[in-house]
Amino acid sequence: MNLLYYFFGTEGFILLKRGYLPFLSPSQLPDPWLQTNTTYQDQIRPQLDAADFRQHLKDQYQELPENLRSMISFEYFEQQSLTKREEIEQALLLKKHSQTIKPFACEALSDWRVLSLYSQWHSAILWQQLGASGQGMVVEFEVSKSSFGSDSYNQHAQHFGNVEVVQHWQPFDDLYYVFHRPSYTDHAQDDIEWRLMRKLDAADRQIDVQGASRAMYKIPTKAVKRIILGYACSPEYCQQVKRYLSQDIFYRHCECVQAQLDPQTMRLQLVAI
Repeated sequence: MNLLYYFFGTEGFILLKRGYLPFLSPSQLPDPWLQTNTTYQDQIRPQLDAADFRQHLKDQYQELPENLRSMISFEYFEQQSLTKREEIEQALLLKKHSQTIKPFACEALSDWRVLSLYSQWHSAILWQQLGASGQGMVVEFEVSKSSFGSDSYNQHAQHFGNVEVVQHWQPFDDLYYVFHRPSYTDHAQDDIEWRLMRKLDAADRQIDVQGASRAMYKIPTKAVKRIILGYACSPEYCQQVKRYLSQDIFYRHCECVQAQLDPQTMRLQLVAI
């Protein structure tokens, strides 16, 4: 793997000229376990044994007024409760089953920011979701020239790796939740997404992009090999971007092409501008 792709929306040309990549907070990623308000529910229904039931009755007995407890023994209270055992057990199981389970504190990642890159540019779904329905652009990076794989950025820790699809979910640290995804099918394939994590304190700038706060990090322009404009971009816009890139000292080495549909196969192809 030496080529990875970043999908820009309609703001891509502006950010490209300014030389920044917008990183997201982990809670802005689509993974539900990284969202702060996610609730969890164990699929295994809890069991209620005789000891749990008897302990519940003891607790209930102790909550009775003292004058009432002096009139009846616990054994009598227990015997009377057995007539409603099924109803009591169902209420206890419901309470036990609905307890909030939070196996992972996503707040632990609040000082990290994440950039998602992909191993392909021609995915129609990615263009639709991340590339502004073909009105955005894709930046092709040569990973070997990018320093994405180094251990630090601006003297802060950095992590880089692909999002691995796993059959068995076995987290061992907080970063596991960012770089792994459970399999949703019986035949999971290698995921095409790679993630780059950097500390918020290492950001070169912080700005607002479409109402969301983004930490900005400098684009490694020497690693940019090609700019791919979307299939819905106008010819005038394509010419404007190509002309700018050819005149910019940081991008004039880059190839500028457009993604267009092949009418025979309905697949995206690259064409010269």
